[in-house]
Amino acid sequence: MAIRHGSIVEINLDSSSARATSLKARIYDVIGKRFILSQTSPPIRPSHVESNLYISYISKEGNSVRRLGFSATLAGLSKDYKLSSEVCVPALIVEMKSEPKQISLRKGFRIRPPGGSGISLTIGGRECEIVDISLSGVRFVQGFFLNSTEPANWLECRLTIDGQSYSVEAKIIRVTQISSSRHVAAAFVEVRNDLQTVLSRKILMLERRQLSRGL
Repeated sequence: MAIRHGSIVEINLDSSSARATSLKARIYDVIGKRFILSQTSPPIRPSHVESNLYISYISKEGNSVRRLGFSATLAGLSKDYKLSSEVCVPALIVEMKSEPKQISLRKGFRIRPPGGSGISLTIGGRECEIVDISLSGVRFVQGFFLNSTEPANWLECRLTIDGQSYSVEAKIIRVTQISSSRHVAAAFVEVRNDLQTVLSRKILMLERRQLSRGL
């Protein structure tokens, strides 16, 4: 699917798609290879004009969901781009420098599964609340006693995705007390290909759903 008016995109202030930090924006207008985007939060500043960008977005064609990306240049900023006869907004002016190509889901990209997402985490026979999850690991709320929740300790985890259960080992990398909750961050170890494929697809679908809602 071609990128179009109203689409939500992710912007990396670098020409590489591997950067983990990104900013979200909405496309206001498409004029050939020039795109008018909403200003981001935090805002992209005038010092970035003429800088390289990498822009990616979710594309759905039939039952296929893919992430596409292309390199671009920030051509300028507008303080009062006219959305309508009565509304002017700050905007980014971007020039596309390469055709969109399919890119791999970043292993570090994390998403917070909403209620009813179809994905759950079980440890020691007890379901844990997932704070966020990626292809490389998970952060969850420790709502009950676990024997080993110190960094470098190992956990036997079970991920259930749309009714299908997968076992995976995880290594604890960080434990943080947030208000009255104890958050445990763990990195997956040797994720099987079948789980990686299913989890990647699930993360893409959840991301696309959130982007369509403007979250």
